[in-house]
Amino acid sequence: MADKRITLLQKVFLSTDGTVTDLLALYSGCPIHARKVGQVLTDTPTGRVLHRQVLLENTNATPYVYAESQFMYDRFSAALQRDLIETETPIGILWQRERLEMYREIVERKSRMDDRVATLLKVSKDTLIFSRTYRIHHGGAQIGEITENFAATMLR
Repeated sequence: MADKRITLLQKVFLSTDGTVTDLLALYSGCPIHARKVGQVLTDTPTGRVLHRQVLLENTNATPYVYAESQFMYDRFSAALQRDLIETETPIGILWQRERLEMYREIVERKSRMDDRVATLLKVSKDTLIFSRTYRIHHGGAQIGEITENFAATMLR
């Protein structure tokens, strides 16, 4: 990540331990929503895990971030479980509504080429993709992990 071409805003995005939805709304000048591109609820020995893939987009369907997440579904309230499955509200907004106190632990930042993510973000396949992965803790327990990806051509 020592690339001198990375912008201050990109550095902020990769380093923040908060929700990026508000940052993206400020950047784009319009509301941001989450469009699900995949969602599967699986049973595991430790409980149900919700795997979600979303695009954070503005009102013109311009994608800014592609996120993949895994959540310990049974550790959420019934209302939050319902909203995760039935709505396309960004997870950070759902946590704010429930007034959940979270600790986010960034565990990885990287840059790479990724054809699949580039296609989802509607950029050239030779565009560098930045990502950050963080674990979410609540009440002393890990409740999920999210990887957020964005194109090096965004947030400039």
